[in-house]
Amino acid sequence: MTDARHRRPNHLEIDSDSVTHRVAALRGRVGPHVKIFAALKADGYGFGTLPMARAALAGGADALSLIDRAEAIALRQAGMDAPILLYAGAPIDADAVAAAEAFRLILTVLSEPQIDVVARYARAPVELAIKLEVGPERIGVLPAELIAMARRIAAQPNLSLAIVNAHPTFRDEAPDAVVQEQFRRFVGALDRLKEAGLAMPTRLFASSKTLGRLSGMELDAVDPGQFLFADASDRPIIRSLRTVLTQVRPVTRDFAPEHAPFDLAKVRRVGVIPIGKVDGGGRCHAADVLVRGRRAPILGGPSLEYMRLDLSAIDDAREGDEVVLIGRQNDAEISLAETCAAQGATPSDIAMAIGPAVLRTWRSTHS
Repeated sequence: MTDARHRRPNHLEIDSDSVTHRVAALRGRVGPHVKIFAALKADGYGFGTLPMARAALAGGADALSLIDRAEAIALRQAGMDAPILLYAGAPIDADAVAAAEAFRLILTVLSEPQIDVVARYARAPVELAIKLEVGPERIGVLPAELIAMARRIAAQPNLSLAIVNAHPTFRDEAPDAVVQEQFRRFVGALDRLKEAGLAMPTRLFASSKTLGRLSGMELDAVDPGQFLFADASDRPIIRSLRTVLTQVRPVTRDFAPEHAPFDLAKVRRVGVIPIGKVDGGGRCHAADVLVRGRRAPILGGPSLEYMRLDLSAIDDAREGDEVVLIGRQNDAEISLAETCAAQGATPSDIAMAIGPAVLRTWRSTHS
């Protein structure tokens, strides 16, 4: 990894205790018998897979779930011992089976031919999951196919069906009946599995949006993802997003003002910060930043690696000054809640927008 001294001075500070707190609160809600699979897709929703896995397990999560096999292997190599569910989306081949055996990963299969592939290469027990398609029209198996697939798995000596899950999806304005119909189809398929005399797997239906909308759908397990990172006010997961001023200069353009990137008549002094589109510029901040404890408006849109600030009202601003996009500076603050409202986004949307070149650190709220 590149020495932090040589990286651009952009820094995202993450409160890992926020996730620990959210998982612990969810445990209190669902009770001791419902398993919590902490979903850590997209590099832990932009907050880092490994630190978020540790935070979730510290809060009482029972298992982890994600789509990237390499990330799952990295969790095992880092000492994570909890069950890991691999969501559908990666090819089921000899490499997938070998990884499942070596690192105790639960593979999701989407067809009988995929089950046959696992059976062909498995030399040790492999646990499988089946994802049911109950309405979102995304990736998944139709409920009518579940029994045949479960029987095919049961017929193989090294295979077992560990989990049947679904990912209910609905618009915020959709009535509860839209969610309930997806739940009815999911439970109905599992009831038919039981009637067929097949072993009952862990039933996992409630994900983030469902947990945020309704209770009573927890069954055997839940797999919250964004739900774990959604707190923007009580215990915000992003503590700060900071950089520095790389240049401060007067406005000197004296031609074609109608084609200037901002209103030349209103701005006499600009600053430049090294956060641009590649770093999430335009998607990870509010309308202002903090410089010397005062608000400075962002001018226009970002370029690839820079953004401009209006420093007309901050005469003492200098190159090298700290710039806060999210967080506190002196007595001033641009909160995560303000940032989310400005972007119409969730905290995880903000984190996923912040590019990988931005240095991430993780802190406890008690540190």
